[in-house]
Amino acid sequence: MNEEYPNQPRAEKRAGCAGRAVAFALVFALGAGVTGFAGWQMGWMHHGIMPMMVTNAPTISPVGEAQMNARIATLDQKLRAIETQAALASGQAGRAEALLVSIATRRAIERGTPLGYLEGQLRIRFGEALPQVVNGVIAFGRAPITQDRLSAQLDVLAQQLTGPEEQQSTWSKVQRDLSGLFVLHSETRPAAPDPRMRLDHARLCLREGRIEDAIADVRLLPGAKAAQGWIADAQRYAAAMHALDALDTSALLEPKGLRDGQGRLIEQASPLAGPAQVAPSPAPTPSPAKP
Repeated sequence: MNEEYPNQPRAEKRAGCAGRAVAFALVFALGAGVTGFAGWQMGWMHHGIMPMMVTNAPTISPVGEAQMNARIATLDQKLRAIETQAALASGQAGRAEALLVSIATRRAIERGTPLGYLEGQLRIRFGEALPQVVNGVIAFGRAPITQDRLSAQLDVLAQQLTGPEEQQSTWSKVQRDLSGLFVLHSETRPAAPDPRMRLDHARLCLREGRIEDAIADVRLLPGAKAAQGWIADAQRYAAAMHALDALDTSALLEPKGLRDGQGRLIEQASPLAGPAQVAPSPAPTPSPAKP
């Protein structure tokens, strides 16, 4: 047998390995049984681990729950106060930005430069509150008249305004003479019966920004007919100044209709507005330039 099956001793070695495996399985089964029995004694198999942990969790007393609710209410009040303050700050920031836009528009108008991006800002911020004023300012900005230009034109017309007018009608001469007979003088506006003195007074009013007084003086000059174009330009300039004043007032006191740069309505009242503050009256719209 040994000669025919030279590998027979290996079978005996395999039988020894199988015996050791069986012994190891028996030891493992015995350990598992001991562990299961211990778990059954401690209640793991019937109730599980989580119920035992829940029964050990601390309970909150009614007094502690009331304190916790009071703290939550206090935090909620603080959050509401913070939200209110943030909304107020956002509203005041929107008003400040609108005022800056109005000031920048005034500077551009006074210099005779194009408004550019300010046109869009005016429409967004003031378009709902003062639509006619905004349209008038934009139209004037596209055909501007500066104060220096009005002064220069008045100097060019000086000879025609103060000299005798050959084409003047008899009725016009009578009206001019009668207007010089009875003149009411005030402390703020000295008398200027002489045409040259009246023209100098018109120039002074123009430099001080009193455009209406300058127009009134020019209309009383002998050659006022030659200044009709100047009077129209001066009236446009005066209307534009009034419109800019309305924009400034709206940025500070407008109770409704004012919007921020993103077009959101500013609902917060101005701190400068009183309890009975009303909306600012619309300013006269500047007339379009004549072609």
